[in-house]
Amino acid sequence: MKPNGMEVANITTYRYRCTDFREVASFVVSISLRLPMDSEYKSQARAKDRISELPEAVLCHILSFLPTKYSFRTSILSTRWKNIWASVPNLDICDEATSDKTGFMAFVDRVMFSPHSNIRKFRLHCSSVDDYARIETWVCSAIQRNAVEVDLCVESCRGHIFELPWPLIVSKTLEILKLDSNYEINLPLSGSFPSLRCLHITVDSPDSDAMGTLISYCPVLEHLTVDGTLGNWVNSVTVSAPILKSLKIRLRSTTDVLHDAHNFLINAPKLEYLDIAEDILSNYTLRNAKSLVKANARAIDYSTIRGRDFLDRVTALMSTVSKIKYLSLSAMYLEDLCLPTFGNLSHLKLVTNYCNYWEVPDLLERIPKLEYLFLEYKVIIIGGDLEHQRIATESAPNCLTSHLKSISIRGLKGEPNDLEMLKYLLRNGEVLEKMTIYAGGLLCTKEELNKEVSMFKRSSETCEVEYI
Repeated sequence: MKPNGMEVANITTYRYRCTDFREVASFVVSISLRLPMDSEYKSQARAKDRISELPEAVLCHILSFLPTKYSFRTSILSTRWKNIWASVPNLDICDEATSDKTGFMAFVDRVMFSPHSNIRKFRLHCSSVDDYARIETWVCSAIQRNAVEVDLCVESCRGHIFELPWPLIVSKTLEILKLDSNYEINLPLSGSFPSLRCLHITVDSPDSDAMGTLISYCPVLEHLTVDGTLGNWVNSVTVSAPILKSLKIRLRSTTDVLHDAHNFLINAPKLEYLDIAEDILSNYTLRNAKSLVKANARAIDYSTIRGRDFLDRVTALMSTVSKIKYLSLSAMYLEDLCLPTFGNLSHLKLVTNYCNYWEVPDLLERIPKLEYLFLEYKVIIIGGDLEHQRIATESAPNCLTSHLKSISIRGLKGEPNDLEMLKYLLRNGEVLEKMTIYAGGLLCTKEELNKEVSMFKRSSETCEVEYI
């Protein structure tokens, strides 16, 4: 169907009211997919097409947000658009939902072996194409065009695993590499990944033979993400990287069968940020962790709730990172964790599934210099003797009387125990500047809660209570 005059005019005005290049890109593709071929419409579109008048660099930037098969389609818009796709710095190629495998490979051949400028980012995901030699030529072509970032996923086929091409391993321009599938790699004695700063790998059952060796052959690696699944057998993994700054480990268990924990030895003297999320927490040993400043740990094991071995691993991990300044901790039970004293911690985000309010002072006692506290409760334990739940008032933790400036709380219901905790924090927060209460889960209205809270004594005259 032929678009009406208003739709044609939109080509002219769209760039003035759009603030997101992704929206512009989607709009351009929508026009290319339904553009009529009659000369009258083409003449009208040329007269009013302001997007095509944009500088080529801007058009290339717009198309860089699209998968390559869509940016390629814009070549039919007009003569001006015919070759712009070939200058787009990002190539995003995926055979998902492709029924014509032969046609897909022919298309990729045309894209990869056509005259093309340098490539900034090359993404290639192949789940049905099993011609590894063909895939290797595509990857090598991207490297020859000085690709800086490569995102590669090649599914194994009939027991065969894709081997990383030699030019990729020794590339001097490659700075970011994401491997989203199993792979084979033959590393040289020297000269591998000379410029690689960021590595993201997805693996099944990580081990030191493959993953650990790969990491050790990246001499300038600064940021590492390990994603994947844990196997049924125990593995030991060594992460040794002399200038690594950030490490993220996100591993999921694929079985309900309990097994011994995996072991990670991390030797990274420059490590500043550690982020761990596992279903079954591994044993972590950190060597030379003097530079560590920030940590994020998800310590929730649904398969072995309150299991002593699991809690011991959490305690050991927290002891290892006890000198950090920023901590985000997710824990099933707070009372079972034997947390160390965090002498330097100034920012804490604590997400707990089950918590008694009388545990909060004990927690704060272990963090003498805490300045910013974010508490999020998934489930609040209300039952039991109310006297047991009541917070002790004999003394207040040092951080609450001299350091704590900001408290944010999510998950309150507005029940008596909630009020008791708020009363305790406001009464003892001598330097408290702001308390933020997220009201999404309240069983009462914000106005009703505020009426109660406004009657509580506040040690800090400048403290403001905000409801979100």
